[in-house]
Formats: sequence, structure tokens, C-alpha cells
Amino acid sequence: VRVLGSDGLNVADLRRFLARSAKEKNGEEEEGDGDTVSAASCMDALNQTLNYGHMAPTGPDSLPTFPSAESDPFVLKYKPSVYFVGNCDQFETRLVDANGEEIAEDNAADGQNVTRLVCVPSFAMTGEVVLVKLRSLECEVVSFNDASL
Repeated sequence: VRVLGSDGLNVADLRRFLARSAKEKNGEEEEGDGDTVSAASCMDALNQTLNYGHMAPTGPDSLPTFPSAESDPFVLKYKPSVYFVGNCDQFETRLVDANGEEIAEDNAADGQNVTRLVCVPSFAMTGEVVLVKLRSLECEVVSFNDASL
């Protein structure tokens, strides 16, 4: 089982670019037009990084990454079994096939090349953690919410 994850800065930065790209496609002005284009969800941006084969597609332009002359450490050489990102607004999960297409939970056969995408919510904001069963790739949210805190 291969597990890959990040703190969420890569996805947050990509979400800004995906929203800007959607605005430009719609022919909308960049500032002051009154209309808003919602940013892509954390899950959509995470799935895009998997499809791009690169964890930080906006670095080093807008995401502080150090360029390497020999190789890019953010290139995904293998599809992970679990790919997670932290500091999201809410818990989201999706099971995708090798092409990045969402598949139903019951359609995932053993040994099939699938990736469990997981958006882990900010613990400070939600009091939630996510557990992933590595054999079945099922997710469970555990909440530590306490009204007295």
C-alpha cells in the first residue's frame, strides 16, 4: 500500500488557479465584475493533481517550492493507494480508477489499480480526524467535538 499526502497548501493554491481559469473561460473580467466563480472543491483540486501526475503543479510560480536541476520531487511516479490532503474545509473522499474517474465503492475489486482520495478537515476547525483502513481503503471520521471546549 502506497500512501501519499500533504498539508494542503498545494491544493489550496491550485484551487485559486482553477477558479481564475473558470472565470477566464467564461469571458468574465478579473476584478470588480460583481459575479463570482466558486473555487474548485478541495476534492476536485486533489483529483486534478493526481490526473496531472504532479503534487504541486503551481510551484514554484505561486507555491514556494525549490526547483531541482536533476529531477522534480513532486512528480508522481506511481499512483498511490491513498492520497490525502490536510487542512480542508470538510471531510470528503472519493475512490478513483487509474484514469482518475470516480468509481463506486462496491465496484472496487481486490487488486484493482484504485486510489482513495481523502480531504482531511482542519482539526482545529472541526475537531475531526480521518481513519483509513489500509486493506479495504474504507474511511471513517472520528469526531472529538466537546461542547465544554
